[in-house]
Amino acid sequence: MRLSGYAYTMSNDNLDDDFIHLTNNAIQKNCPNYGAHEDGNQLSFPDLKKWLKSIGHKASDFDNFILPKMKYQAAVSIYSARKKFNTNKRKFCFELFGFDYILDSDLNVFLIECNTNPCIEESSKILKVLLPRMLDDMFKLTID
Repeated sequence: MRLSGYAYTMSNDNLDDDFIHLTNNAIQKNCPNYGAHEDGNQLSFPDLKKWLKSIGHKASDFDNFILPKMKYQAAVSIYSARKKFNTNKRKFCFELFGFDYILDSDLNVFLIECNTNPCIEESSKILKVLLPRMLDDMFKLTID
């Protein structure tokens, strides 16, 4: 989960402050507060579960509500665009997608976008572990 360097607010005084409203790492890495709270302004899923518990939710809410909604929204978006993939009928090809979501205070999950060229920069300890594993798994699935 990517976070911003400053607490979110809807104040008219900061509506144009990208460091409050955009959690994209390309933006956040320029924030004076980058990494002040979490390494790379990111939480792992286990740390997200701890945070949810600290604000009065059940840690299981992530597994039971949030993650299933994310998976469902990803599946629907892939399904809706399926006829646009591999239109040249090439064999042995694959594509990596990056899905961006937003989570509101009621734990509603909204799909913001799906990227066909997601950033795979190892900008935190979490990503230094996850990205090589993900790429290795992706190649094993498509090449082996």
